[in-house]
Amino acid sequence: MKLIATSTADIDLKSLASFRDDLSDEFDIEVDENQIFLRSAEPPSWIQFLADAPWWLKAFGGYAALYVAELVKEAAKTTWAERAAIARKSKQTTKSLGRFARHLVNLRSSLPERSRLVIGLPIPDDHFGVRFELLGKDEDVLAAEIAVFVGFVPAIERLIELEGLKQGRVVGAINLLVTADMCLTVAWMDRETLTIQERMLHHQE
Repeated sequence: MKLIATSTADIDLKSLASFRDDLSDEFDIEVDENQIFLRSAEPPSWIQFLADAPWWLKAFGGYAALYVAELVKEAAKTTWAERAAIARKSKQTTKSLGRFARHLVNLRSSLPERSRLVIGLPIPDDHFGVRFELLGKDEDVLAAEIAVFVGFVPAIERLIELEGLKQGRVVGAINLLVTADMCLTVAWMDRETLTIQERMLHHQE
């Protein structure tokens, strides 16, 4: 099981290689050197980390449920930073999750300002995937976002199976968005109807 890092052509592969090497004693990360070339006036810039569900659950699953439970308690707080700071104090970040988030902070600092960090699953394929954008700029928020994603992975897998999304029913990516009350919106375009489909998952699922 590996975490595969793909990126657009503007990303310095040396930065990605350093990220991989710094974590190589604990995480199996592969940097895809075949970068994506996008032509437009201002082409998108991103790094996408995709791995199968077992990788995410083995790496962070034991801690995610506890962390998400604390975040849900603080859902009334106005910002991710507030929730993450409280959750971190209540349930100390595991060494693995904190370390991974800390290196993501370092990686982000080396990227173009507009670059996006995305984590997810290689479904429907390893190009588009199930995508969850990491918006955090500091370790606490990034750790919280990763924990929320991992906490939802089993429910995401069940939804994909229920909706048959592995069988060519999706155009493009399956996008994830966390709501203010810590639920997860899953959205995709249906290939047959070309309409956007949305489902809501709750943290207990």
